[in-house]
Amino acid sequence: MDLIEEMYLGWQPLTHTIDCTSPVWDVAEVRHDTGGRILPTGAEAHTCATDGCTHTAAFARVQLRLLCRSCHTVYVLAGEDLGVRHTTTAVTGWGQSPRQLAGLWLWPGQPADHRHQPHQYLVTREPGQVTRATLYGLITRYRDATGAPRWIAAAVPDEDGEHQVHTLRWRYRSAGLADLPEAADWIASVESLPQRALEVAV
Repeated sequence: MDLIEEMYLGWQPLTHTIDCTSPVWDVAEVRHDTGGRILPTGAEAHTCATDGCTHTAAFARVQLRLLCRSCHTVYVLAGEDLGVRHTTTAVTGWGQSPRQLAGLWLWPGQPADHRHQPHQYLVTREPGQVTRATLYGLITRYRDATGAPRWIAAAVPDEDGEHQVHTLRWRYRSAGLADLPEAADWIASVESLPQRALEVAV
């Protein structure tokens, strides 16, 4: 499964011109074909004993193109040997509307399968989209030593924070919590809770 922060963060929008009156992309189109590498005269074709080696003179290629008919911007994105997945928001979690709990907005990650709820959520305080600037918390489910489902919540992103959950560092992190509403409540109130004093040995 993908980490939820990789599903929501780090993606850059494809931009239209600044004066575009209707910034909407036309139907996205994709093409699969075979490209060829030009070899210098007299050079021998690459051979490799490694199974699955793709360093041959020909390679699979995919191209995706987008067009804005208002500002006439065109993007052609191309790469080789790219995997293409066709899926739905129910499978990825990404693309679904956020869930509101405890005055927060919970953005779903990937469920274990289509019959289950997501096991991780990114949290914002407003209903706008998730960005590094709007990210406020993360909730993730795990199983304890007895196999019972528990939840960990983290709040207030902080590059110097002492708590790491997934690939992000946080100022606050909870102990195991019973359910998703309790995790949302913890994040909503964490900055007003008394914090354990830092003990320094002298």
